[in-house]
This record gives sequence, C-alpha cells and structure tokens, in this order.
Amino acid sequence: MNGRDPHSALKSEVIAKANRASLEAVVARLQWGKDDVGYSLHVNPSSFTSAGIQKTDFLSYLGFKRSDKCGFTSFQRCYLKWVADGFSPDGFLTAFDSAFAHLERAERGLSACGFFLPQPEGWGFHFGKSGGHSHGGPAVLSGDGHTARQTRSMKQTEDDTFLFRFTFVETDHEKGFVTHYRPKHPPLSSELRSVFHYLGLGEFRDCPEFEFEPCFYHTMRFESRGDGIFDSNTEYAHRGFDAHAGQFSTAIRELLATNEDIESFGMTFLPFDKPVERLKVDIEQKIIRPPKPAANTNATPATAEGGVPSNFDVAISVAGPDKQYALKLAEQLRSAGFAVFYYEFYPEYLWGKNLGITFDEIFRKRSRFCVMFVSKEYRDRVWTSHEMRSAQARAVEEKGNEYILPVRIDNTELDGLLPTISYLPIDMGIEKIGDLLIKKLQS
Repeated sequence: MNGRDPHSALKSEVIAKANRASLEAVVARLQWGKDDVGYSLHVNPSSFTSAGIQKTDFLSYLGFKRSDKCGFTSFQRCYLKWVADGFSPDGFLTAFDSAFAHLERAERGLSACGFFLPQPEGWGFHFGKSGGHSHGGPAVLSGDGHTARQTRSMKQTEDDTFLFRFTFVETDHEKGFVTHYRPKHPPLSSELRSVFHYLGLGEFRDCPEFEFEPCFYHTMRFESRGDGIFDSNTEYAHRGFDAHAGQFSTAIRELLATNEDIESFGMTFLPFDKPVERLKVDIEQKIIRPPKPAANTNATPATAEGGVPSNFDVAISVAGPDKQYALKLAEQLRSAGFAVFYYEFYPEYLWGKNLGITFDEIFRKRSRFCVMFVSKEYRDRVWTSHEMRSAQARAVEEKGNEYILPVRIDNTELDGLLPTISYLPIDMGIEKIGDLLIKKLQS
C-alpha cells in the first residue's frame, strides 16, 4: 500500500479477529478515500521461550513489520502485514501454530548439525526494546571448499536420502572443515535446492569426494584459542557432522513443512517460486533420465530438449501395501528406456511439493498412459483416490482413446471406472504385464 501506515487511516474498523493461547490476530479495514481501501493483519504474540527461535522471529521471516503503537490489539504493540479482502485470521493462526511447531523442530535439528537460523526479533518485542540478534553461526571459509593446498578425507556417513563426506582443507591463508552432500536420487527438487541456498550451501560440479560428481557443501573455518583439544572448534565440527545421519534430513523436512503450512496464505520465507512454477521447472528440467533410450523409435520420446523428460510414458498409481508390484513394473519399464513416474523414484523431487498440484499435473497432463493397480487398499486411500480422479478426468479428455490401464489385484470395483474397461489380472505376473505394456508403448 505504497508505504502507508495502517494505523493512520482516515477510517478504520476491525472486521475479523481470532485468538490462540499465545497469539492474537486482527484484520482491519482501512480507508483513505471513497475507493481507496486496504486490509491489514495485526498479530500480537503474547509469550516467548527462554531459548531458541521465537514467534516474533517467524513473523519477521514472513514479512511482518513491527509496530510499537497499535490500536487494534490488546497489547498496543503488534506485527503487521497487508492482506487481501476476506483474509481469515482464524485460519492463519491455525496454520501459523502448525508451521511454528515445524520450525522449532527444524531449528533443533539444524543446530545439532552446525546450522543456525537467524533471530532478527527475539525477545525485544515483549519488553518494548529493539529487535533480537541475528547470528550466522561459525565463520565459513572464503574459498569453494574444494580447491586447497591439502585436503584430508576424515569421515563419511549417510541416511536414506543423502551421502555425507567430511574433509579438512588447508589453503595458503586458512584451513577448516567441509561437509559435502550428495543426494542418492539426484537431482534435487527446486524446493530442496532453494532450502540449500537458504542455508548457505554452495554447489560444486566436480567433487572428488563423490568421484567427481556434483555435490553441495558447507564450510566451517578452523578456530584455535590454545593448544588443547578443547581450545579449538574441532570437537564442535565433528559433533555437527556426526549429527547429520540422524538429524539433517529430518530437519530439512521440517523446514519444508513449515513453508508448506504457511504458503496457503500467500506467505513464504524460503526463496521459492509459486508452486505451479516450481512444478513446471522440476518436471521439465529436473527429473532423472531413463538409463537408456527406448528400444523402439516409435515409442514416446523419453527425453525432451536438454536430454531430460518433459512428459512421462507411464505414470503408475498404486496403494502403499501393493507397491511391490508397482516397483517391479516401474523398474522393468525404466530399464527398457521409458520415462516412468513412480513416486519412490523421486523422493527428493517430491520433498516440499504441494502433492495435490503435483499429482494432478502428472496424472492428468504429463503422462501418455496411467497404470492403475486396483485393490481395496487403492479404493480406500486418500492419495490414490486423488490420483484416480485426475486420471479419470484425463480419460474423459481422451474421448475414447486408451489412457487408464488397470491391473486387478482383487475384485474391488472403483467408482467412475467403467467395468467395460479391460483389466489385466495380477496373476498374469508383472513381467508378462510389463512385456505387454512395452509393446503398447512401442506401437
């Protein structure tokens, strides 16, 4: 609103308010002229903790500005932000509480691994003082973490998602510790890449710790205040690396969950594009290539310009308890050179995604065929129902052309899936089903 002060409108009225145990939110309608109207959200956090990230910090992350003179909240001080007409303060507080709980867990895990989230506001708001403190943790190295006079590999570990390596480097001017990160299922989604950027991780194309494959890395400058082992930050650096296997990925998920909760209200603190734009980038540029080209030149191209898939030959929809069938089929198709969407192939890609938008895009727009493993479990689960609705919408658009290819695990019938559609029984065997599907793809 062009830098206007929401507390100095010619006419103002409270149009909605909500309260939680430690949060008060008020939406005000502000008017400066007949057609000159705006809406502001005023939030009063009424409690704080003795340590760690504060709700005041999170409000700052989300773009709220502190005001020490507020006539809309009971505390007479607030954090404020412009919002749209119809904004729900009650829904916002629900999302904020959930998001902040994720953020607290993310901070604890990241801190254990040697990362620090800034605290730009801290406790100052509650005592009528200036903002808090913003620290970036230990000093980092000035170089790229790889080019050095001497490099010593020290440790390695992993979790389900990442490989981690720990090195000590010395240059002519400084020395320090480097943690290297390599996803087990590259490439990263745009969300994960943005989170890494937010945390200050660099990217290196030819990392010798991973046989000259790309890595992400984070550095810590060696600091010594004496000759003893406890007079340097060596023990701290090792402890942070050792925490990665158990806490890093969990903390990243919590950070993504924080953003996901609050994004529905048009707010974000991570450097993300809008959900649809992120999805477009990832599908068109970031999805793993099949390991070899399709055997028949008549098959749907598995790669687009740049050598990466822009569409899938097959999207597989399956309930979790039946996934052993889907995995075997997906591997058979991928080995034959076809671009397959099976959710377990893309764990990093799906991190932080709005899955409703993602799965609708894939099952309704981005696949040549949808293989559906039909069972009671499939019928009764939320996400398979969502995938089925998207696939059915696409089937209608196909105007009679084949799209849904059902595989029957049991005798369950699915609403909206016509009984006249030909099924293949699971008793036929996945390898035989895969052979038939490959022939269809090659036709």
